[in-house]
Amino acid sequence: MIEILNMFFLIISMIWICSFPLIQSNSKINFIFNKLTSLEKTSINLSILLNILLILSFYKINLQYIFATLLILPLINFINFKKKISLQSLVILFFFIFILSISIGSNLKLEWDGAATWIYKTINFYSGNNFNNLSEIPGIITYPHLGSYMWAFFWKNSFINSEYVGRIFFVFCYCLSILLIVGLPKIKLSNKILLIISFVILTLDYYLFAGYQEYLVFSILIFIFYFYFKYFVQKQKIFLIPMIFFINAIIWVKNEASVFVLFFFLFVIFHHLIEKHKVKNEIFVLGGFFIFVVFVKYFIFDKNFNKINLGMGDVAFQTNSLKDIFQIDYFIERTSSIIMNIVVALIKCKVYLMFFLTLLFCLNNKNFKIFLPFIFFLFLNLILIFLIYYLTNSSDWRIYQATTIDRLLFQTSGIYLIPIYFVLKKIDYLNT
Repeated sequence: MIEILNMFFLIISMIWICSFPLIQSNSKINFIFNKLTSLEKTSINLSILLNILLILSFYKINLQYIFATLLILPLINFINFKKKISLQSLVILFFFIFILSISIGSNLKLEWDGAATWIYKTINFYSGNNFNNLSEIPGIITYPHLGSYMWAFFWKNSFINSEYVGRIFFVFCYCLSILLIVGLPKIKLSNKILLIISFVILTLDYYLFAGYQEYLVFSILIFIFYFYFKYFVQKQKIFLIPMIFFINAIIWVKNEASVFVLFFFLFVIFHHLIEKHKVKNEIFVLGGFFIFVVFVKYFIFDKNFNKINLGMGDVAFQTNSLKDIFQIDYFIERTSSIIMNIVVALIKCKVYLMFFLTLLFCLNNKNFKIFLPFIFFLFLNLILIFLIYYLTNSSDWRIYQATTIDRLLFQTSGIYLIPIYFVLKKIDYLNT
């Protein structure tokens, strides 16, 4: 019973903390955020929260003091703002987080990366240490730490001393990202619930909730793409703010996320070309910001640990010689193995199958244009995966590809729910 109550407390705390400071008001000041849905505001607040806690992770500050402060801040909304708050979407959000959290609580096993690397970083922060102490723990020092810090943060502020409760935060981000896509208020409630369940079935993998960071990258990429489309459609620069915060956060979750963000900017340029729109200066400024924060991240790791991760694991990525790369036998062996593993990974990740089926359905109509930038983004990711395993001289390349290709593809798979939703909306399926 105490575990159920503890889940209630943590989930409500996450939603409560992310209610600051953008709740609608009846203030005479015309806040642009008043026009946003409750899930959009929660997502924007999440982007702010991630960056605040990222900064605090570099200092030795008691996690319980931070938590208490974050619980108090949302009260400002209720002191100053009087307008009624819409709770329907937040209740649905709570329900899905709670159901998935129970499933995690019933299987406490940490899988390979969770047990070998991420749990040690989490224990570091749980024990009151900061970023600088990461060199003193087992695991790969050059892996980013934000996911582990969030894991430790909610574990520390739990009623029970069990690490799995901290992983509920990953479930929170995952469910929020899914609901954000389908959470428009004009959709019939029954259709909304059905679509959420369908998207969860397509994307749910309990294995990755067992200590991996993939779901955090998965969710943040959805947030970035979602607010990009809000910016593109509504032409309001204000939506660049959560994009900035989420871009800064994601590079501190996993190293490959920096490449995914780079591909996102190529996606944006391609999307503008398809739509015959000029890329505005603010997009280039956003790109400059991304380059800056990546260099800041590398500078911090170099200054503190004298290391920068440039490849898989703790070994810098090195390529085979040109002589080997252009050998016929080498080409056949590597290419056949990589393509086979990519196909298996695409089949394993069910959202890709649904994406391709929807693509086929729209092949000969005007909705096909929606898919072109996403096809381009997928192409970039497949090229990246192919080059990683084709060029590497690691003797364990077969093992790496068998265990990582599916996870690399999964991290970016959430964004393909967006065109699926667009098509369903355009054919008016959601309101029937």
